[in-house]
Amino acid sequence: MRSMEECDGYRSLLAAVEKDELKSPGHHDYRGKLQWVIERVKYYADKMGVDAADLLDAWEKQRNYWYMNYYQDCNQPLIDEGKVRVFSTVDDLMSAIGDKGFRCPKCDGVSRDPYCCTCEGCDWTAFGLFRTLGKGVTVVVVEKLQSNHIFMPIAWEER
Repeated sequence: MRSMEECDGYRSLLAAVEKDELKSPGHHDYRGKLQWVIERVKYYADKMGVDAADLLDAWEKQRNYWYMNYYQDCNQPLIDEGKVRVFSTVDDLMSAIGDKGFRCPKCDGVSRDPYCCTCEGCDWTAFGLFRTLGKGVTVVVVEKLQSNHIFMPIAWEER
């Protein structure tokens, strides 16, 4: 097992933090955010049964915007809060979702897409500012070291 400081993800994140510290000193708690990320990575790694350094590498490869916005509770929620489901494989996830579709949090219709509503007249997305209005779910796939926030699968509704 590699230490966290030896992984590319840590070096990438640390470089971004150091750049912001030079550019805008005191504007944000950059080191506090770095510590938050490290703690959240360790938490997820423990829950997923994977190496924390590998997970941080994966998160940093997936990150495509500012780390201060990317690393936060809405993107990496605590797994024990009930709005996160963990699957070993993509096949396990797909089997659990089934083929009934996904509930759009805006129009309440059944979308065929987990991220963008396919109902006529609705263009809601799971990745916008308001995301799923608290009605979605985060799915974690261990084999991909990836998590995504999606519309609630119809098969998982408690109606």
